[in-house]
Amino acid sequence: MKYLLIAALAFASFINTNAQSLSNIQLNDPVKTGGLTVMEAFAKRQSSSEFSDKELNIQDLSNLLWAANGINRENGKKTAPSAQNSQDIDVYVALPQAVYKFDAQSNNLVLVAEGDYRGLAGGKKDNPLPPTILYLVADASKYKPSAYNTMEHITDMNKVDAGIVSQNIGIFCSGMGLGTKPRAQMNHAELKKALKLNDSQTLILNHPIGYLK
Repeated sequence: MKYLLIAALAFASFINTNAQSLSNIQLNDPVKTGGLTVMEAFAKRQSSSEFSDKELNIQDLSNLLWAANGINRENGKKTAPSAQNSQDIDVYVALPQAVYKFDAQSNNLVLVAEGDYRGLAGGKKDNPLPPTILYLVADASKYKPSAYNTMEHITDMNKVDAGIVSQNIGIFCSGMGLGTKPRAQMNHAELKKALKLNDSQTLILNHPIGYLK
């Protein structure tokens, strides 16, 4: 009961602070224990389209982003491998009040734009918006120029690396009782403006995420 009360107060503070100031959000350190075993998570994995309207609490959001593409070693390497250790995938977090960019180095959500950009992911019109949507963005400029790194090769590797992050998200959600599914459909043109992407950045996938009903 004490733990639940503390979690509820922390979540209320998280929501109230963001409603008032809409600044960067410092994430919690990830909790690296709990949930299902790896094999149980695979056994439970499924695509979900219907979610509770309850927003993710700050600890679940922190754990999710660390599992997706956070730093898990002192040398700065991540939970998701990337070709040539390019670390070419950025995770953008769309919440009801704003969209943020996950900064794994500082374990911080950096405010990108105020407003609700979850609807730009598309989806069935009769389904309510999920509490959180993650947009996976590939950055071709993270690759060092070489004869091997042609634009065609970089584009292929961007897609592979985004797929790895997507799989991390899916298995985490399965193991922790959250719902999600990978999606390629979205309003690319409007999202590129909203997320303030440059010409080297490309939207690859998105993940609606929420607590299961």
